[in-house]
Amino acid sequence: MFRKLSLLALASVLVAGSLTAIPASAATKVSNGVACSKAGATTKSGGATYRCARNPLVKNSKLTWLSTDCISLAFAHNRSRAALPAAKAKTDAAIAKLDADIANWKIEVAKAAVDIADYQAKIKLITDANAKLKADTANLAANALQIQKFDTAIRNYETAIRGKSIFARNLTRAEADKRNVAGTYQNVQAEVGTALSMARLICSRGN
Repeated sequence: MFRKLSLLALASVLVAGSLTAIPASAATKVSNGVACSKAGATTKSGGATYRCARNPLVKNSKLTWLSTDCISLAFAHNRSRAALPAAKAKTDAAIAKLDADIANWKIEVAKAAVDIADYQAKIKLITDANAKLKADTANLAANALQIQKFDTAIRNYETAIRGKSIFARNLTRAEADKRNVAGTYQNVQAEVGTALSMARLICSRGN
């Protein structure tokens, strides 16, 4: 009787041992989406490491095997997506300031345009008058001082025009800055979308 019991016990041990030694090919293949029960458990399959966890991309997901690459990409995407509202608020604030600057520069540009037109008209009058004085070669010596004054006046008006032109350059720069700020946020949005697509691909069932 004792011998029979011993043989039965030995047989049970051998059967249990053979079950725990089933090769991966004979067991359920571990891959993304395959159900698991122990959170945090890890295993290797097909050269990849898998962890028993809830899919960060799926709300109220159940425990499944997920590759470590899947988990890393999913959490990276979620962090980037969570940062979007703050980035949007910062972008909106920057654009609001630039819009105010643009409005002010447009006013200055309009004023400058009036002044520049006036300066250009005066330059033309002085240039014409100066040309006549310079053409009067017989009286060049007598007209030398006036010619010099005219030349100086022309240079001064040209300097004033260059000074007024800065408003147009500032307007152009502010408009470019606004486009860049808006474009940067759009790029961030696109990158978040790309990261989601990549994470979904890597995390797809069966991978």
